[in-house]
Amino acid sequence: MTKARRVGTILTGLIMLALGFSMSLDPQEVYTVIVWFLGLTLILSGLRSLVYFFTMAKHMVGGRSVLYRAVIVLDIGLFTLSLTDIPLIFVVLYLVAMHGFAGFVDIMRAREAKKLRAGSWKLNLSHGIINVIMAVLCLIFLGTEAVAAEIYALGLMYSGLIRIIQAFRRTAVVYIQ
Repeated sequence: MTKARRVGTILTGLIMLALGFSMSLDPQEVYTVIVWFLGLTLILSGLRSLVYFFTMAKHMVGGRSVLYRAVIVLDIGLFTLSLTDIPLIFVVLYLVAMHGFAGFVDIMRAREAKKLRAGSWKLNLSHGIINVIMAVLCLIFLGTEAVAAEIYALGLMYSGLIRIIQAFRRTAVVYIQ
């Protein structure tokens, strides 16, 4: 990871920590902030993937799958922004699906990394388990808006902390002689 990317990752992590902390201070009025934050994050991720496709991935084997993923993530982001007027239960179910899927993917990545004897499998496994726990907690407190906002704020702070930790980790460099 380059120094500029490390600084960007640390800044993103600090912003996520600050946003999560501010959400935990007043969880009653956070519903629209959560929806906007989720929607904008997904839209930016989809646009970044589209730029990646048009600059590099269209020349790669399997590059078309990057385009499909980018369009799907962009559509999900636009759909998320349209959720500001619907009841909380649908947004909480949406959070459950996102955390559950992300946790499942992280756990599977950790198992694969452990098979390959990579050193980052423990961090991926802990991140996946935390995501699954958050999905279960969202299901338990389905009707409570304040608790759902607290769970989301804690998840945001945890993700920010993980980003900061990953920025300080050494990256492996392969030397070819």
